[in-house]
Amino acid sequence: VPLFPLFFRPSGKLLPLLSRKEIEKKVEAYLRISAPPQLARPGQPPPFGEIIRVLRKYDLLPAIFFLKSRADCDAALEACINGRDNQKANRTPLNQRINELVRGHPRMAGHKQLWHLRNLSVAAHHSGQLPAWKLLCERLMTEGLLEAVFATSTVAAGVNFPARTVVFLNSDRYNGREFVPLNATEFHQMTGRAGRRGKDHIGFALIVPGKFMDVRLIANLCQMPPEDIISQVKTDFSMVLNLLLSHNPEQIKEIFQRSFATYSNLVTQEPGLDEKIKKAGRKLMAFLPGALCEGPEVVLDLMRKRTALIREIANLNHRLKVLESRLSKLRYLVPGRLFLDRRDRAYCVIKYQLRREGQGVLACRVKQKARRRAGRLRMRWFEPRKVSKILDRVLDLPPVDDTYSVVKLMTRAAREELPPVLEELTIGEKEVSELTPLKDRIALLEQELGNLICNKCCQFKRCHGKIRGAFRQVRDEFALMWDTANAVRMRLWNDFVKHLECLKAEGFVSEENKPTPDGIWASQLRLDRPLLIAEGLRRGLFPPEPALLAALVAPFVSEREMDVKLDVSAVPKRLIDGYQRMKEGLAPLMDRMAVRGFEVKPINLWPAATIYAWANGQPWDRVLEIAGMAEGDLAMLVTRTADNLRQMTSLKRTHPGIAQSSAEAIDIILREPVVM
Repeated sequence: VPLFPLFFRPSGKLLPLLSRKEIEKKVEAYLRISAPPQLARPGQPPPFGEIIRVLRKYDLLPAIFFLKSRADCDAALEACINGRDNQKANRTPLNQRINELVRGHPRMAGHKQLWHLRNLSVAAHHSGQLPAWKLLCERLMTEGLLEAVFATSTVAAGVNFPARTVVFLNSDRYNGREFVPLNATEFHQMTGRAGRRGKDHIGFALIVPGKFMDVRLIANLCQMPPEDIISQVKTDFSMVLNLLLSHNPEQIKEIFQRSFATYSNLVTQEPGLDEKIKKAGRKLMAFLPGALCEGPEVVLDLMRKRTALIREIANLNHRLKVLESRLSKLRYLVPGRLFLDRRDRAYCVIKYQLRREGQGVLACRVKQKARRRAGRLRMRWFEPRKVSKILDRVLDLPPVDDTYSVVKLMTRAAREELPPVLEELTIGEKEVSELTPLKDRIALLEQELGNLICNKCCQFKRCHGKIRGAFRQVRDEFALMWDTANAVRMRLWNDFVKHLECLKAEGFVSEENKPTPDGIWASQLRLDRPLLIAEGLRRGLFPPEPALLAALVAPFVSEREMDVKLDVSAVPKRLIDGYQRMKEGLAPLMDRMAVRGFEVKPINLWPAATIYAWANGQPWDRVLEIAGMAEGDLAMLVTRTADNLRQMTSLKRTHPGIAQSSAEAIDIILREPVVM
């Protein structure tokens, strides 16, 4: 249906946002005020109850409010309580339907947001909630029983969520790293929820001014078409193995040339580009008589390759220096060690603590008036880079729970003269082994740099010296045209070759580019990290016990970086032993992958501990405490673990025991409230 954009004035008046493709005069006048009136005070949520009341008055409900975070969605429910004037509304059909949907599901019947659903006809919908709760909200909205849903932008993609109006309170979105402005595709995807098929002849997009709302940007997006579709195809080990089952590399290269990714790149090319590329290539080669390169595309590739190698070597050397400093400090930061922070304040290490940022220590301030807080030690977490100097003294700490004695020791140490600074921090064998992958990667790249054909070429200085003048102009002209025509295809192909070489080195593909017996069964593992799972199966690192198997698969499916503070002392020894065995068994492969330039994520313990508790029948609330995450995140971890186990059930011929255990593990983890 057609979209009509509206502007919500803080007074409660609705205005058209646009007039003849320009911002409406009254809206423009509001935007030009240096300090325009706002709906809410800074730091306070908008009066959602009042906004809904205005929408109800003008028959613009139901509405979807797009908010920037889960917390905002949940807080919006409370903000609806104020200003509600719909208590006389007939909610009998809504409550009857809710009773039908939650019957037999105590988790849903006791949901903390059920009151808002029953009494305000509003719901919050985001990824932090259980799938069953989100499905309940979707059904009520689809059946026309809700007035408003507060959602994050994930609702905009692929959810059948009809509404008459969509409400925007911010013009940006979080992309996982930072907030970025909405683009036309994202905006149209969100406004695509406005207008119910068969009910509405028009849909509305309501723009609510605020700190994070760029009204002019939204006005422009209303008139812009969606961006072109961009192919998201990426090469992974599963794709390479499956392609090699029926194609050779040359055929695969041709497939990439015919892929949608390449097609979408080519359709935007200007006519006659191929001929222009050839002409520019001939001009480039005229500057390089006697060069060892076969053609201009090789010249360009080698120039870029050498630059990239030098840049990566420099980056790795910096990382090596930082890592060496961190490891050497950690080796000396033992409990009782005195050190100085960046402001030269003395601290004493109390114990190690692992956080999302990495390994660090909890430390107490060494001062004459050391204090406790509610009977507990006042401690601060330090990562190694925030430690300025390590002192040559280790105190004999009393038990940590004896806080009085610890504070007394800190006070006594503060009265004494500071010990000297340790000038040289050495590293041990364990630390050296952690540096090895980086050193090996640097050595491999330096060898590759030394073996480039450029080093023997008479045109070395021209290509790799300070490039200027006509040669630079001709090179840049050729590079621009070559990239326009070949960037996508070459990216796919180069990535394929990188994965292929790794699979060959690990014995999953033969030198004839055919999957080995191991490669054939590994091709059935269509997972996020198939090579590590396959190596674990090949080395017998996954146990036959279903609960333990599910737990050890879980670390390979965790996507989001989460700051989970796990009490390792409470983790069962059986799981710790299995986890350590798996981690140590996969470490050599992970090091080799890192040397080859692959991103290798750490194998975390917390997903394993979470799934192990759930698989062993722990109550849902207890598992939530262990995981320290939202219900929706935990449900996602369980379902994705089950998905990975389902892939392993296909290995009945080669790994019948693991296939059977995987099927049993799926049954024990897919239970309420994950599935209903």
